[in-house]
Amino acid sequence: MKTIILVFALLIGFASWAAPAVPATPKTYSFQFKASKNKKFAITQAAPTQEEAYKLAARECFKKLTAGQYPGETRGLEIIDICANPKM
Repeated sequence: MKTIILVFALLIGFASWAAPAVPATPKTYSFQFKASKNKKFAITQAAPTQEEAYKLAARECFKKLTAGQYPGETRGLEIIDICANPKM
């Protein structure tokens, strides 16, 4: 019985691995970030999935708020919190 289950699992795995990848068309996603009480900004990213767009937007947010400079540990953690939690 275990052999049958193992063979079945291997066949399913091989079938999914051999299946052709369907290229996803990029969609545009917009994310709102709140840097402070008065400062809000939006970042728009095009990606095949919302998750990929979110990752790109979070990186862009961090770059924007740090301006390429080391912000220090405390401010860096604040920036990470801001960029990891967009207002969608």
